[in-house]
Amino acid sequence: MMNKTTFKSIVLLLALIFIISGIACAGGKVSQDDTTATILQRISDLQNRYEICKTQWYDIYQDGLVSQADDAAKLIIDARSDLSAGNAVSAQKLLDAAEVMLNTYSKANMPVYQPSTPMKDPGNLGNIHFGTIDDLKALSLYSGDNAIPRWNYWYNFVGTGSDGNQYMAYAYLNHHGTGHVTPPTVFAYSSSANPSVVTKIEFKTIPTYTPENDKITWSIQEDGKSFTYSLKQGKVFLEYKDANVQIQTTGYYKYSFWYNKNINGGALMMPGAISAGFEQPGAGEATFRFKDKTVTCKNGFSEQENLFCGGPRSADYRSALIKYGNEWWVAFHSDQISGLICVSGRYKDGGIYYKDKYYVPKSINITPIVANDSFWLDVEFGDNNKLHFKADAWGWDPKLYEHWGDGSGDVNGTKLTNGYVWLEHIPQGGVNASPPTAAQKNK
Repeated sequence: MMNKTTFKSIVLLLALIFIISGIACAGGKVSQDDTTATILQRISDLQNRYEICKTQWYDIYQDGLVSQADDAAKLIIDARSDLSAGNAVSAQKLLDAAEVMLNTYSKANMPVYQPSTPMKDPGNLGNIHFGTIDDLKALSLYSGDNAIPRWNYWYNFVGTGSDGNQYMAYAYLNHHGTGHVTPPTVFAYSSSANPSVVTKIEFKTIPTYTPENDKITWSIQEDGKSFTYSLKQGKVFLEYKDANVQIQTTGYYKYSFWYNKNINGGALMMPGAISAGFEQPGAGEATFRFKDKTVTCKNGFSEQENLFCGGPRSADYRSALIKYGNEWWVAFHSDQISGLICVSGRYKDGGIYYKDKYYVPKSINITPIVANDSFWLDVEFGDNNKLHFKADAWGWDPKLYEHWGDGSGDVNGTKLTNGYVWLEHIPQGGVNASPPTAAQKNK
């Protein structure tokens, strides 16, 4: 016979089970909602992983390619359909399979070649120097069989305006290896207030070239519009004017990054594509005068490019990139640190300017965050110096593969301020001309 103590224990146990069951039943809807939310978050994460793979928003020569990315995308779509139909178990299985596909990288079809290795001996600065007026005037670098013709002059600016919006301007004047200017000359501008709109002005008229002892200037007047592009050592000035807009921007520079340390003969970044030249990231400012307001941008970022490539020795740089891909051309500037990183195919190069000293990096690592939008850049340089830099783009020009935006993070634990970034990213095959994350640029 059951004693009273045992009976009370059983009653208490049954009551406890009843209470727990009641709580579970009462909370059933919450549990289901939690499961749905978890799966939806996983779908979102895997969709971003797919887009990272599809747009090659990572270092493909370090990790390889994901051949089953499109198959994974189909499973993600099916998982979403199953979840909508109430079949969470099936959705999870499909996502498990998609995740395996998206984690399967292969280097089997990656081009194998030996590029120049400027980071092999980071303590050796080669022939790096601050670009002179003669360097800016040059239409070719090196001599004889090593000669490489000028490809372009390019300038870009990003900064925060007095109205709280961010502003961008860029301009380019091409030579394309011909020894003379090849139209069109282009000036463009945009604002984070409407980031999907990039106003681009193309001048077909050959600009007037005015060389002086300490500077060079191009100027154009066409159909009521004018453009001036003036360069001197350590400083660039641009002005665009039409009936409705006047934009002036100035860049200030303290150093020059040279591809492959300015070693005679240039940099072999990809087979058949030898490049050379120098880049100057630094501070920038601008004034945007519209009919209804004037906006000033101080403590911004600018960059002046002097690229040499093409000609009889090799293919032009961009044509080679479409074949080999993996371009991560990242120029950045903040109050604490400035620099440029160039990853092209298997080639890695860079220059860091920190506390008034120039460094060649020891290592460069790129970690994707959101496809065609953001990434982490980790750079080690000098005596145990570490840069942890986040690039977060708010605007872009998909035809040119150019992105621009904010920079944040830290160097040696010190938070970066007034950080900005400019990125050119060309994947193998040029697949991100119309990327799936295009809408994110309208955020």
